Amino acid sequence: PLLLIVSAGALLAASQSSHIDVHAFSPSRHTTCNKVDDSRTTNSCLVLRTSSTGTNTGGGENNGGNNTNENGKSSKDVRAGSLMAATIETGKVPYGEQSRKYRRTVFRHGDWVEHRGSSSRVLANLQSMLFSGVVRQLRPQVLLISSVAAIVLAWNLALLPALQSEYPEAMHDMQILNNPIMLPPVPFTLSSPALGLLLVFRTNASYARWMEARNAWARIIAHSRNLVRMGSVFSEDEQAVQSLGRAVWLYCRTVMNELSSPEEDELPYQEQVLKVYGDSVVGQRIVSAPDRTMAAWKQLSTELHGLPVPDPKALIETDKSIIILGECTATCEKTYSSPVPLVYTRHTARFLSMWALLLPAALYSAFSDLGQAWAVLPASSVLAFFLFGVDELAMQLEEPFSILPMQAFCDQIKDAAETLAMSREDEELDDDT
Repeated sequence: PLLLIVSAGALLAASQSSHIDVHAFSPSRHTTCNKVDDSRTTNSCLVLRTSSTGTNTGGGENNGGNNTNENGKSSKDVRAGSLMAATIETGKVPYGEQSRKYRRTVFRHGDWVEHRGSSSRVLANLQSMLFSGVVRQLRPQVLLISSVAAIVLAWNLALLPALQSEYPEAMHDMQILNNPIMLPPVPFTLSSPALGLLLVFRTNASYARWMEARNAWARIIAHSRNLVRMGSVFSEDEQAVQSLGRAVWLYCRTVMNELSSPEEDELPYQEQVLKVYGDSVVGQRIVSAPDRTMAAWKQLSTELHGLPVPDPKALIETDKSIIILGECTATCEKTYSSPVPLVYTRHTARFLSMWALLLPAALYSAFSDLGQAWAVLPASSVLAFFLFGVDELAMQLEEPFSILPMQAFCDQIKDAAETLAMSREDEELDDDT
């Protein structure tokens, strides 16, 4: 009975709207700060203080920069741009397409320490399950399977006995209606390995696409840095090297724009390009080009081969990095334009849907023999959640670029280009300082 009550409560919470009570998060206590504990991070971050025990009563005090509640327990910082920060700011949990831009996490040392060292992560994950974006994405599927399980229980335990007692002769003549809704569990036992293999292959294929996209961007970052590094070594012209650095950043930022949603990135892309290039005709030409990526690629090649160097042959080896940048872009375009074969995805979805829809009838057959027929509802809901959750994870990973922190990658390239393009006089001044 306790399991049934918990399951019913979970279904009720999942069926409610995405609004939650965020008074516990105390959104009025957010401040802007710089991450001074990591010399590699210069961007400002939004710190949101949240009570570790739930509702903040307003009695907390600031002790050495850490908020504490009345029980003296410390609070935790919420990363700017994260899903929790968006929840605190908007008062509701983003999920589906709206939540993807909040999943672009860049880990630092503190994040790894928290990720490894949390002794209560199991309980914390269970407590936050009903507010998970993936869980909310699964509401229609889980509610459908739960409704089927409820129909099976209602017919077998209530309607069928009532009809048999009220209309025994009529029910005897209608053999189809005079039987409980139940199926033997053997077909499900035999087919479950095939379903598991389909889900595993689909998930592995989606993760491989995510990893391929991440590796491609890692190579883009590495060879972008290498271009500016070699240009700054070969050439004494500070202005030309800085122009090369801007062209490197422009190409990477243009690739990001090609792989991003136009509604989300078009305006920031134009603003960033025009901010870097100002009134220069280069920025206007790239923004208005029909194929921005190719135009930025050509601009990068032009800047490289326009460097005044003592030996022009030195640029031949450097040009190989531009070729590799093009190969990485082609890899990203391949992943972005070609999903997992739709015939595989659809067959897996059909197999899973039919299997899950018929599952309550098989579970009733198994649980009724144990005298626990009521357990069909929570068991069906939990199994539907986990099985459809695996398929949903594969769906979320299949297109990796909207959850990769590409803006952070471009910022890293821009910072590296500015550092590598520093003149020798500036480097000596920094050393003296």
